[in-house]
Amino acid sequence: MLLRKLLFVLLPALLLAACATQQDSAAPAGPPQPASPQPTATQLSPGLAPLYFNATLENVDNMPRSAADLAKGRRGPAILQLDSESGSGRMWDSQSDKGYAVHMTGLIQLEAGIYRFAAFSNDGVRVTLDRTRVVNDPYVHAGQMSPVTEVRISEPAWYPITVQYFQKGGTAALKLYWQPPGAGGMLVVPAAALAHIPAR
Repeated sequence: MLLRKLLFVLLPALLLAACATQQDSAAPAGPPQPASPQPTATQLSPGLAPLYFNATLENVDNMPRSAADLAKGRRGPAILQLDSESGSGRMWDSQSDKGYAVHMTGLIQLEAGIYRFAAFSNDGVRVTLDRTRVVNDPYVHAGQMSPVTEVRISEPAWYPITVQYFQKGGTAALKLYWQPPGAGGMLVVPAAALAHIPAR
């Protein structure tokens, strides 16, 4: 009887602790940190560097992540701006209209202050600045806007950016939006703010 009473009292607390641990593990890693060292203008090329994979996915979590898996990707021309929509499903250098994933890396130029980020996508997308997730709409879905994430940028600099996107089938879209400090609304991130250091 005493054991049953103890369980009745302790079980809710244990469940709350477990939930808190799960939330903490999924929480952002803190404010994004600038790329170190900062690139020089002569090192940079426009746009993000993509790796393409043939894969029919249901969730961004299933995309290649390890260095060994990413090494199997097919390189393509730089993606100059994330402002694409396709009725056929084929985008950029996908070479297919369905069943593909794109892992993009590079740098984004940010000023100090509060930014808001969101993406319109079909299908799943995840965007990470440094280690901070700013867009997360990872599942198969028709074209829709992701939740808006607010992030504080500590200093003007180039910041590492990773964009993970997959297209399962049907129409396709990926448009990355931001609201920079002092701006009146959300705008597509301009091409001038995206760059990468070409692989040697």
